[in-house]
Amino acid sequence: MGIRIITDSSADFELAAAKRRGVSVVSMSIQFGGASFLDGKSITHDLFYRLLQERKENPSTSQPTPADFLRVFEKAKAAKEPAVAILLSSALSGTLQSALIAKEMCGYDPIYIVDSMTATAGIQILVNYACKLRDSGLPAPEIAEAVERIKDRVRIFAVIDTLEYLRRGGRLTGLQAGLGTMARLKPVIAVRDGKVAITGKALGTAAAVRQMIKHLADHPIDDAYPSYFLYSDDKSREELLLPKLKEQNMLPLRLHYSSVGPTIGAHIGPGALGMAYMERME
Repeated sequence: MGIRIITDSSADFELAAAKRRGVSVVSMSIQFGGASFLDGKSITHDLFYRLLQERKENPSTSQPTPADFLRVFEKAKAAKEPAVAILLSSALSGTLQSALIAKEMCGYDPIYIVDSMTATAGIQILVNYACKLRDSGLPAPEIAEAVERIKDRVRIFAVIDTLEYLRRGGRLTGLQAGLGTMARLKPVIAVRDGKVAITGKALGTAAAVRQMIKHLADHPIDDAYPSYFLYSDDKSREELLLPKLKEQNMLPLRLHYSSVGPTIGAHIGPGALGMAYMERME
């Protein structure tokens, strides 16, 4: 009897990687005007960012329904396998609530649902950890408990290239966004307490990256876990950050790359770059 590890598409797993690890992914939906897409299935990240820039209307993302989770949970129940579901922060989405409703509908106790309190590749870090524990033979309830113990150490910091998409999403007024654009302000953001927060603004990308590196220094990387270079649509923006981390002996030893998908991408827009990692305990 195996243990099923489940997440949602906001984790931005490449489907091939999820399949290799034996991870089930429940899709979010994305709406552009009258068109609806399933994240990771009927829309790619490249297409999402192209539509984001081409269309005037702001996209909206919808959490999976209880029925979406129920289908996955019923498979675990039929196979008599326990399941651990590690899902998008409840402060960002109702995804967790949908899963809790589905568990009750399923009537199957050995389903353990974890609020990741993070997003995008931050969830991947926790899911990969859960898979490692599963493969070592740890029981499902202990896997869920272990993930709960470390989730507060996941850190995400990023630099946004434009204020436009924060304005579209209602996080800034049009006047604030316009003034910021004229002043060449680049926001530095973090996922903190499960929410996306602006931690500062800098004049130009280089200054914003320096500010982000200071955050990384204040919250050092734990190389016992994989780290991720995050980018929205342009992987080459690694050149703005990774050489500087290498110069300061801060480059992660276990570095991977992850494109930020629609759930967070709708707010940060193209040109963003950042890091997702586990903070080292002092």
